[in-house]
Amino acid sequence: MSIKIAVIGLGHMGKIHFNKLLSLDNVQVSGILDTNGVLTGELAAQTGVTVFPDLQAAVASSDAAIIASPTETHYEIGKTFLEAGKHVFMEKPITVTEEQAAELVSLADRKGLVFQVGHLERFNPAFVHALSLVKDPQLIEAVRISPFTGRSTDVDVVLDLMIHDLDLVLSLLGNDIADVAGQGVCFMTDKTDAATARIEFASGCVANITASRMSSKKERAITIYEKDRHIAIDLLQGTCVSLVKKSGETAETIEYVGPKSDAVQTELTEFADAITGKKKPSVRGIDGSRALSLAVRVNNVISKRTRG
Repeated sequence: MSIKIAVIGLGHMGKIHFNKLLSLDNVQVSGILDTNGVLTGELAAQTGVTVFPDLQAAVASSDAAIIASPTETHYEIGKTFLEAGKHVFMEKPITVTEEQAAELVSLADRKGLVFQVGHLERFNPAFVHALSLVKDPQLIEAVRISPFTGRSTDVDVVLDLMIHDLDLVLSLLGNDIADVAGQGVCFMTDKTDAATARIEFASGCVANITASRMSSKKERAITIYEKDRHIAIDLLQGTCVSLVKKSGETAETIEYVGPKSDAVQTELTEFADAITGKKKPSVRGIDGSRALSLAVRVNNVISKRTRG
């Protein structure tokens, strides 16, 4: 039996989710909903998909939802689906506030529903491979920069880009954070467009994270330093280079090239499998909530520096 999934929000990521869902054997797109009537009409004409007149119609006709609408709408839409007993996949950031995220996580838990968040870098084969190598991180450096695209300007760069790396770092080190520092600047928008953060964990490990959406180039990289190992991950190319210290001053270089993969397809397949009970999602609502909480801490520090 096919899982009936509604797609709510058909911006950049929403359209990607919609197209990927059409290729999944055990999924039926129950319908779409967006404020852009011209766009939904075009998609309906091209694919025959149903256009929902409102949110209640989407809830009534679906087993689950992909919520890819603007972040400020996530809480109300997610709550509506969860209260109706429907499973939810929500694009990052999970919500605007920590309180909203905590409420949705609690609601999904009480009702025994799948609540997954779209931190797709967790599915990058190079990062998955690196996880098998990491033992005791001492220092982590992450860079996520790109030219200005005009997308996701409803949120700042910390919630738009940096939050991916905040989630990756939390998945490596846990949530025991000792200190947070940060700095940012506005440039293309009235929100922070470039930022750096320094996250110190109780273990002593420090993560230095840079994010910019006004760069002249595109880069997605994370490097993990340990006592006897240096792991460099290129998330764009899907490669991982491990430099392992040997005796004296020698070192062995081991290169891993990940298979061609589609992270969005993988996370949506996992969502469908979680609904049918085959597995649990890798990125749960609580993970999205923790990443948001850390992003909020970073933004609070940046705001204080800006006001000061």
